[in-house]
Amino acid sequence: MSSQIEFDNLYNADENNSPMNYRLQRLFFDGTSRFTARFPRAGSRLMDFAFMPIFDNPFLAAYAIFRNRRRVKSLKAFQRFLVIPDIHIGDSVMTQAVLTALRDFFPEAHIDYLVNRNTFPMIEGNPEATRIIPIFSGGTFPTPALLKSLRDLVSKEAYDLVLCCSPFVKDRVLRPRARGIINFLNNTPVIMGNERRPSEVNHFIFQMHRFTRDLFLPYARPVRAGSFKGVRLSFSDATADCARKFAADAGLLPGVPAIFYNPDGASPYTRPPFDIQADLLGRLTRRAFPVLLGAGHTEADIGERLRQALPPAQRAQVKIIPRELPLEVYVALIDACDVFVSGDTGPLHLAAAWKYSRSGRYAFRNRTAILSIFGGTPSRMSGYDSFQPGYLAANQDAPSWCYRAGSPCRNITCINKMFKTCRIVRCFEEADLESLAGRIFAHLDTRVTKSSEPREPAAG
Repeated sequence: MSSQIEFDNLYNADENNSPMNYRLQRLFFDGTSRFTARFPRAGSRLMDFAFMPIFDNPFLAAYAIFRNRRRVKSLKAFQRFLVIPDIHIGDSVMTQAVLTALRDFFPEAHIDYLVNRNTFPMIEGNPEATRIIPIFSGGTFPTPALLKSLRDLVSKEAYDLVLCCSPFVKDRVLRPRARGIINFLNNTPVIMGNERRPSEVNHFIFQMHRFTRDLFLPYARPVRAGSFKGVRLSFSDATADCARKFAADAGLLPGVPAIFYNPDGASPYTRPPFDIQADLLGRLTRRAFPVLLGAGHTEADIGERLRQALPPAQRAQVKIIPRELPLEVYVALIDACDVFVSGDTGPLHLAAAWKYSRSGRYAFRNRTAILSIFGGTPSRMSGYDSFQPGYLAANQDAPSWCYRAGSPCRNITCINKMFKTCRIVRCFEEADLESLAGRIFAHLDTRVTKSSEPREPAAG
């Protein structure tokens, strides 16, 4: 309790610097949750009607661009940068897009990148960063100790510019020790406005890359073409060996397509309910494709409970991936499968990233189709789809599909899943599971007759 009070005091030390502080966010999103629970359809329409015009305001968007560029123009040098993603696993993966955009302009600059410790083994080989610092750990919000560490780092390194992509690291935490600070939250009016423009690609990866390039275009000339295709991960030989051994022990055979099912999620608004997942898994195991099933971390033992919900004849083809398996091995295993199924959670972004062998001795296949099932959160911001307009395709040589379940109360306030308090989760109330299973089987049938031998990775 004392740690929470200390965090609240630090985070809300100056309410005038924040349009909506931490406590007010909790109250606001609790209120919207209660309102839409009582009036689901009318309440959701009212939320969108009331708040979308505020976010989708061209004057706010223009002012944010003006303020950001004024800060960039005031800089005396572009030699030292710090990039701060949000503290979660998926954010460490997606925010690599900022590194690529910076390197487009400043190939010789010093760029430090802060990452979640769990993703560090997969990101440390990224050549776009000078130094990758594993500083974030588990938890929903940054602790006071973490905020102090960030402040000390900025003070010590004297960065020319800090690019912050975390909504929970306010500018005042880093001031006055940072020379220049630009927060990706300033781009909120653009991203929220794009939600009303269906053809505009609105994925965070795409928008962070564009946001960073647009910052510097008036003041610097890019030295390489903007050919950004997506983010990447790299793996050690030991990780690749461990993944291949696990796949062999699990019975994955060359030429036999396999499914990787991730049942876990950090929030009930992004994790499909148990009965829906059990139904879908039951449909997927009606045919003799092997299935690797995550054990679950935030939702304890969900993997085993799903397996036990299957008819006895179908359980044998499901192999549980133990909780103790390192995250990097878990992700390398995804590459051995032909379809990855998940809700909106960190492993989705790990699955969608292009995978490299750090030593060059291994050739990852990079042809895993990605099927994501979305509930409350906006699907275009973090889902992957190769066919729908306004979506970013996964960085794989395979199709990606983003399915948005039907919900009577979904509205713009659902974007903040960490503060929502809906007692009854209705984010996945309508789901066409037969169609999803059919889509997966149609793709797997194309893999049966094709070689599953790995190929050398291409640039991506």
